[in-house]
Amino acid sequence: MAIEDAPNKRLPVKDIYGWILEHFPYFANAPTGWKNSVRHNLSLNKCFKKVDKDRSQSIGKGSLWSIDPEYRHNLIQAEEAVSLLARPGHPSTSHHPASDTHR
Repeated sequence: MAIEDAPNKRLPVKDIYGWILEHFPYFANAPTGWKNSVRHNLSLNKCFKKVDKDRSQSIGKGSLWSIDPEYRHNLIQAEEAVSLLARPGHPSTSHHPASDTHR
């Protein structure tokens, strides 16, 4: 999601962290282990590619990350599925009255 929101579809890991903090406030006070998880997933998941940065850019140390075009469709599809599940009224998020009878 962060990489897709970037104008050039590539970001350094520090900007991915920033995007996550901006969109998911929970992580502002969470233990910092989540950053290790982000780096781990970027490194091991075939969907992400490490991209050489343009030498004219001064983004600091580290690499840029992009989504491998071969897997982009899969990631977008997964994001849409999660988005549908999170909608109010979806069976997994709504209250089901029948569950009250077994208390």
